Amino acid sequence: MKGSTMGWFTEGSEHEGYVVCVFADGMYGSGGRDMEINLMTPDGRPVAQENELGRDAWRPPSQVVGWRVACSCVPFREHVILDPLWTRVWDPADEDPAAHRLYAGDPSSADAADIGDREDLEPLFLDVWHRHIAPDLSLHTIRTLGQSLKDLEAQLDEAVAAARASGVSWDKIGKAFGISRQGAQKRWEVPPVNMESN
Repeated sequence: MKGSTMGWFTEGSEHEGYVVCVFADGMYGSGGRDMEINLMTPDGRPVAQENELGRDAWRPPSQVVGWRVACSCVPFREHVILDPLWTRVWDPADEDPAAHRLYAGDPSSADAADIGDREDLEPLFLDVWHRHIAPDLSLHTIRTLGQSLKDLEAQLDEAVAAARASGVSWDKIGKAFGISRQGAQKRWEVPPVNMESN
C-alpha cells in the first residue's frame, strides 16, 4: 500500500482509502482549504453551494462530530463509508482511540479536518481499510501468481521440448523435474495425431 496526503492506495487494484469527517446531520466532508471542509454525500458526491455555482458547499472544522474511513473503489464505481465511527471529544483527557473517542483540538482549530494525518491514529484507520480491501488484494494476488505460473509452465514446456530434441531421455527429464519417467512422459509427450482415412 502506498500512502499520500490524500489517502492510501493499493498496488494492483484501484482503491483509495482516506478519512472523512462526519457532521451531526449525517453529512460527510473531506478536503477543502483553510477552515473549510468540503461537503460530500455518503456515496462520495460533492455537495454544491446553493448560491455559488461551481463552488462546493463547506462547513468549518468546529462542526465535525466524528470521523470514519472511506474508500473510493474505482473498478466498481463505488464510494463506501466504513465502520466504526470515531466520536469527537472536546477534552484531551477524554481521548481514547481504542474506544473510538478522538480529540481534535478546540473549536477554533483546523485539527478536525486533518485527523487523518495523525501518525498515531493511522494504524487504526489503515486496519479498517485493510479489512475492506483484503478480498480484492487476494484476487490480485491470484491473478498475478496465476499469470506467473502460466509463464513458468510455458518455459518448462519449451525446456522439455528442447531437451527431447537434443535426445535427452524421459528418465533424465523426470529426475530433473522430480517425477518418474512415466510421469514425465505422460505430462509432456505429445500423443500421435490419429489420421483416419475416409
